Amino acid sequence: MAPATLTPGRLTLPEGTAVPWHLPAHHLVTHGVVLGMTGSGKTGLCVALVEEALRARVPVLLVDVKGDLPNLFLTFPTLGAEAFVPWVDPDACARADTTVEAEARRLAERWRAGLAGWGLGPGDVEDLRQRTHLRLLTPGTRAGEPVNLLSALDAPSALWDVDEEAARDALSATLSLVLRMLGHDGDASRSRPHVLLALCAERRLREGRGASLEALLEDLQRPPLARVGALALDDFLPTSEREALAQDLNTLIASPTFASWRQGAAMDVGQWLAPVGGRTSATIVSVAHLDDAERALVLSLVLEQVLGWVRGLPGTSELRALVLFDEVFGFLPPHPASPPTKRPLLALLKQARAFGVGLVLATQNPMDLDYKALSNAGLWLVGRLPTDADRERVVEGLSGASGLLGAVHPGDLADALKALPPRHFVVKDAHAPGLSVLDARWTLSWLRGPMTRQELRRLTGATPVNTAPTSPAPRALVPSAPSAAPLPPAGWSAAYASAPPGATLAPWVAATVVAHVRDAKLGVHITRTVRAMAPFLPDGRPDTARGRVHDPRAYQSEAPAGVHFEPLPDALLRRNATALVDKALRDELYRSLQVTVHTHRELGLVSSPDEPIEAFHGRVVTEARRRAQAALERASAEHAPKVQAAAERVSLARRALAEAERAAPTGGALATVAAVLKSPSRALHRLESQQDKIATKRERARAELARAETAHQQALASRDVALGAVQRDADEAPRAIEARVLGVKKSDVEVTERSLLWVPVG
Repeated sequence: MAPATLTPGRLTLPEGTAVPWHLPAHHLVTHGVVLGMTGSGKTGLCVALVEEALRARVPVLLVDVKGDLPNLFLTFPTLGAEAFVPWVDPDACARADTTVEAEARRLAERWRAGLAGWGLGPGDVEDLRQRTHLRLLTPGTRAGEPVNLLSALDAPSALWDVDEEAARDALSATLSLVLRMLGHDGDASRSRPHVLLALCAERRLREGRGASLEALLEDLQRPPLARVGALALDDFLPTSEREALAQDLNTLIASPTFASWRQGAAMDVGQWLAPVGGRTSATIVSVAHLDDAERALVLSLVLEQVLGWVRGLPGTSELRALVLFDEVFGFLPPHPASPPTKRPLLALLKQARAFGVGLVLATQNPMDLDYKALSNAGLWLVGRLPTDADRERVVEGLSGASGLLGAVHPGDLADALKALPPRHFVVKDAHAPGLSVLDARWTLSWLRGPMTRQELRRLTGATPVNTAPTSPAPRALVPSAPSAAPLPPAGWSAAYASAPPGATLAPWVAATVVAHVRDAKLGVHITRTVRAMAPFLPDGRPDTARGRVHDPRAYQSEAPAGVHFEPLPDALLRRNATALVDKALRDELYRSLQVTVHTHRELGLVSSPDEPIEAFHGRVVTEARRRAQAALERASAEHAPKVQAAAERVSLARRALAEAERAAPTGGALATVAAVLKSPSRALHRLESQQDKIATKRERARAELARAETAHQQALASRDVALGAVQRDADEAPRAIEARVLGVKKSDVEVTERSLLWVPVG
């Protein structure tokens, strides 16, 4: 059986030839890294790699942080406009002065033409759709398929018999998640509650029993052990602290919000990647809806489960499965930072290759990656990077990645990265010599962009249902009489959307968030003001994934007559409600806000806020010409003495030659005739001697003139070369314009005002 190959695009070889890139699938066993700024086509390349793996019947597990990867569901075999219509944003069409149907036709034509350019068509889309089993897991919400993150506690895992270390790591990660949800320290090595719960849970699991939260609550109330380490239990964790921990745990168990974390698919990576009905599995674990702390905890738990599954596999050199982590920024940072995701990622990078499992890690921010860890990667795909620092970081990483650069000069690589167009990537494969450039192919899936939770529900057919672990709560009834609007939190104003009598209004938050983007070295200080609105999550935080721009003019200060109001989340009734909301809004702007400025280092120019690139280009040209004019004057002045001296030498040589041309024998013609008559032989000898001297003088004068004219031409040429170099530098100045992407510090983001909006449901 021939080894599987992937064809994610075309390679441009050093001699300029473009050929299909047939990447042997087993090259990904040594892991891959995909880097590229926003707009470089990084996500498209990742999707193309996933599609190629699925076409080669390699199962894929995808970690989705931004909400882009569910686009894999958007495969439309007919590529007809009707398939795009449900996914076209009517508000965007209205702003663009077009219709949903017209935009759908445009998208369908664009995707059909894009695929045709790669020799692909509806048949290829249908083939991918038929051979793939897609699954969307959404921990903490039923937007997709919920996940029972505590399944490691519910029943003993087979890992306890085959890999005790992996089983203990998975248990530790689960308990850390629980403790952090309780507001306790979840550090496995320092937290006394964590140590006690881990001992109780491991004792139960080794005895073949479950260690559910209810069981652990019972163990806290009636401890099954008298000592922890060298200390008596009461000395290690006093009774009062155990009782407080039990109360907190009971509150968590009873919380309806927490129920969604305990129901759904089991944490079973082997089952996630197993074929279904002869189709290859692609399982997406989406955490785009979670906040930063929750993402780190959930993904650490997922990665620990992946690691445990990998260690239980037999060894192979073929690609058995692919794990793709899109936007790994913040989850694998350099030393000394150590988020809970770093340990399992490091272990997978070092160990998974022996079991045929490859990792592909992608990010647009290479500055926050542990390049010592990524030195394990054998395949690098690097798109355009905006800053010198990013490019230098990548060159440094490749230099340390088992000598991947080889004979390639680091400066050549940096220049290549600087000039890459979108959807093009420099490829360095440890299994192949040299560098080449990849043109990523058009994806079979429609790359629509990040999806909200409501869109995920529509995408997967999920419907919101009650997720309480006990008996379901009664269905909410439509109130028979109008209700009064709940009071907003202290210091908040309230505003209302227009709605007919009988309508139900839901609470949203509207806020003005101000961010100060600074770069002292560039002398940049840009202020961005964002007015946004978003619905509330059950825990009182804004659901920023469903946020949109807020226009205060669309709302009124008085409530419409005859409407009903949904209750506020309980968290908004607490004293820290405003701080909770502000933190979520600041975190969202910190993650999403990027400002691009253009710079020209040699000229010392930086674009102004919101200055179009065309205007900055004009400024660069003007300044380059101004400096060029001054440089031309200096160069002319520097060469003028040499040119003048050479010109004077030519003049002198020409006068000397003219005098030599006019010279005649002494005495004139009559004297010469007389001398010849008087003494013929002597006179003739003297005449010949004079004529020889005159001829020699003329030859010397001509030679000197030739040398003078050559020196003059050389002086002029030297001057012209210097002037030409100045002019070329001025003409090429715009090519040195660089785009710098600036982020914002959390400390430079503030919420200046907030209000409670009442928006019609539906």
